[in-house]
Amino acid sequence: MDSEPVWERVRRRYVDVSGGRWQPDTQRRLMGMNTEEWTRYLGELGVPGGAEKIATDVIDAMAEEYRTHLPVIDGAPEVVRRLGRHWPLGLASSSPRRLIDVALAAMELTDEFRVTLSTEEVARGKPAPDAYLEVARRLGVPADRCVAVEDSSNGVRSAAAAGMRVAAVPHGSYPLDPDAEQLAALVLSHVTELTEETVPPARSPRIQQVDWGRMTVDGLGEGKDFKLYPGGGRPWDWSETGTRHEPGIQPADVEELLDHGATQVVLSEGFDGRLRVDPATLLFLQERAVDVHVARTGEAVELYNTLAAREPVGGLFHSTC
Repeated sequence: MDSEPVWERVRRRYVDVSGGRWQPDTQRRLMGMNTEEWTRYLGELGVPGGAEKIATDVIDAMAEEYRTHLPVIDGAPEVVRRLGRHWPLGLASSSPRRLIDVALAAMELTDEFRVTLSTEEVARGKPAPDAYLEVARRLGVPADRCVAVEDSSNGVRSAAAAGMRVAAVPHGSYPLDPDAEQLAALVLSHVTELTEETVPPARSPRIQQVDWGRMTVDGLGEGKDFKLYPGGGRPWDWSETGTRHEPGIQPADVEELLDHGATQVVLSEGFDGRLRVDPATLLFLQERAVDVHVARTGEAVELYNTLAAREPVGGLFHSTC
């Protein structure tokens, strides 16, 4: 739904009529706040009456706007139904529960979502990650295996902070801030461009720590060596395909990374650079138009974590030699 202009119109009018003072950056600050947060903020703008009254008045006015005209984005309900045939869907919305339920029922989309959540139901609204983390928990899916669809800067920040890859569809009147745009894996001009083919792969898990002989990876815990890719990974026995220090990492070692959607690959040579990469492996990746980065383990981990925020990256990491 194209709800932000409605929220801006309703809250701006309410602030003005109540004797408050709308600020130039008010709408941008409000985007993503939960009900407790935005009612408190409207009070800071000079709106009298207390949080409960402010919330009731504004939500009543929003419900009346929805009854008059539901601001459905052309083609959006069809996108939801189509993607719902391929993946379980969850909704993490800054709207109050009452408005979420009214809108979904009016669009006949209630049953398309396995989980729906209002930021009223968590401690912090967007840009904090609370809502997205809770939706992932209720879906029973690790957050780094989820993709979020967002239209606001605070929404993008929230989903990215939860460890999700983000497909951004910014509103024409509220462009993304530069830092938020950098966090998005994909930026689309209209939600109908979101298809089974354009949905970005889930985020590759972040390497939290690496020391000699030990690594810690989000969602995978501790281990010596890891094979990581978009949406997950596993411990890596680097001899499972016959790999040794020489001639090094084999084509068979990297095939699994590509099978999981990696378009960039980071290969670590060990801390001392003793694990080589077979030239046949580099040729194999080149023929498949995959960008490959080879570095000693410390540098490889740093590069991989940077790429994982935006790219479908895979990697092989060896924590000794």
